[in-house]
Amino acid sequence: MSETTGASEKTQSATLSLHTVDYPFETLAQRAKANPPKLILDPDFQRQYKWDKDGWGRASKFIESCLMRIPLPSCYFAENDKRSHLVIDGVQRITTIIRFMDDDFALEGMTAFPELEGKKFSELGPLAADFESTTIRCVVLRNENPPALIAEIFSRLNKGAVELSDQEIRHALFAGPFDDLLSELANHPAISNFKMGKSGQTKKNSREGDELVLRYFAFKETDGIYSDNLAKFLDRFMEKSKSFDTDRINELRSDFERALAACQEIFSEEEIFSNISSGRKRQGVVYYDLLMGSLGDIDTEILREKRGEIRKAFVKLCASPAFRRLTAGGVQQRTTIASRNRFWNNGLRAAIK
Repeated sequence: MSETTGASEKTQSATLSLHTVDYPFETLAQRAKANPPKLILDPDFQRQYKWDKDGWGRASKFIESCLMRIPLPSCYFAENDKRSHLVIDGVQRITTIIRFMDDDFALEGMTAFPELEGKKFSELGPLAADFESTTIRCVVLRNENPPALIAEIFSRLNKGAVELSDQEIRHALFAGPFDDLLSELANHPAISNFKMGKSGQTKKNSREGDELVLRYFAFKETDGIYSDNLAKFLDRFMEKSKSFDTDRINELRSDFERALAACQEIFSEEEIFSNISSGRKRQGVVYYDLLMGSLGDIDTEILREKRGEIRKAFVKLCASPAFRRLTAGGVQQRTTIASRNRFWNNGLRAAIK
């Protein structure tokens, strides 16, 4: 195993601290299987293993390329707080290597090594040792890098492939109790079913629910106002969340559940977080942000007493031409968000006075 230390490269005027290691396949497998693992192939933020979708042809071709000593693309790891390595690019390749060494599949479609057709790793004979000693260049992004910079590299590495969402990247970089809380609260039906539609065909698996919950917390602390890019704003809140203790996490859980219960007090399951002034009710983050950020602060008895007035105020808001202009294009701009908040808060105050 060879290693190069002290390397750095420039990206967006920031210095990326990294080092490279040429890991033998045997070492990669050992590190992934260590307890606790030193190499983390986490399916929660990496796409599920894809190379067995239509049989083992693609995985077999990769194994054959390894046996032929064809140079392999580098893998990229991010060092976490415990100095373990999180795989941010190369999970399919490394998973294939480990599964082959575990005899999970037999080779198929061999051309350079036709004599290996149908054989598993344990049946390779002398080639097994050659395979174990094959190395792959691994670029390790050190823990000292700013999380925002790691997120940028993570995003760039996924361009042109099956891209990870912003929230999947945050899940990888900011794992901890707050990230666990996001996943927990995202399981509420009103969140997990958000924008699914009656058929459920629009449901995705990119942690959209987690990001909805994150939006609530981040906006609540800033009154929905942020100074720059929304994604970076949410990134910063995730980074800040790593300092939250148990009491803070419990407080946030109660706060979110109170806000969601308040929305459910006013709107039915079919109406919640949608434009109820329209016959075709479509949910949107605009309505989610407005309602979650305001109704949870109102006493439950007042919500029940003023339910009709609140609904009328929301219908009036959604039907307003001025408000509609604020929901068409550029909906995430901070000035637009501030204007929508002002419209709604004025109407809500009048409804509950």
